[in-house]
Amino acid sequence: MLWDIGYEKSNKGLASGELLPLITSDLIIEQNGIEFIVNVETENMKVKHSPSVATHDPFVSPYNPSAYINTIGEQHVCLLNKFPIVVPHLLICAKNYIPQTSPLVLKDFEAWVQGITDDSVLGFFNSGAIAGSSQMHRHMQLIRTSLPLEKTILQGLLPFKHDLIKFEYLNAAELYQHYLSVMESMRLYMTSSINGLTECHPYNILLTQRWMLLIPRTKNQVGEIKGHGVNFIGRFLVSSTEQLEWLEKYGFERFLTDCGVPK
Repeated sequence: MLWDIGYEKSNKGLASGELLPLITSDLIIEQNGIEFIVNVETENMKVKHSPSVATHDPFVSPYNPSAYINTIGEQHVCLLNKFPIVVPHLLICAKNYIPQTSPLVLKDFEAWVQGITDDSVLGFFNSGAIAGSSQMHRHMQLIRTSLPLEKTILQGLLPFKHDLIKFEYLNAAELYQHYLSVMESMRLYMTSSINGLTECHPYNILLTQRWMLLIPRTKNQVGEIKGHGVNFIGRFLVSSTEQLEWLEKYGFERFLTDCGVPK
């Protein structure tokens, strides 16, 4: 249901100009036997980072009717991302403001998994600016995409620190308990707090119907290219062909390792 409405509203938004995609068509760059996906960003990126947009919180009520998809439980709402990296691009947002850098709670996982309806859906979460988040109001994201690094992930061959859990079916409570365990073992909780809530060191989560990956982050930029949670599945966004050439020479996995914690 969420995806059906998402496709319908995305088509209307593209036709009306309300939806402003950040991407061009996919470019496939093969490196070390992996077919990475790269997009050259559109001029809409400048709109996204303009002061009037960057300082506005779009995740609080009243919601833009063209972006509203559905309410999920008592604490969350599903909205359409006005600046999608893949169309459609869904957001599972806390109704009330909760910092993106505070720990996830069970209700977050319960709402998030409702959008992971088949094998093509990727959920990702960016905990704070260093992890790639441009909006500090709690939100988890959903797109449909191929997963270039999935084989590398499942074979345990990622060259940076991470935690992987595999499962046969999604269970929000089990995912949450595992998340709490990893947050503790990786020492991702900080001693500081914001709005009375504990803060966390930056990290990303990738979530599919089959596995969940958590990656601690140390930086959000290498050279002139900024990192993002979806990079860790093998999708990249660059601002120019010159950046693409630089990234290809530098190495996709080297870039990811620099953004994380080398083993």
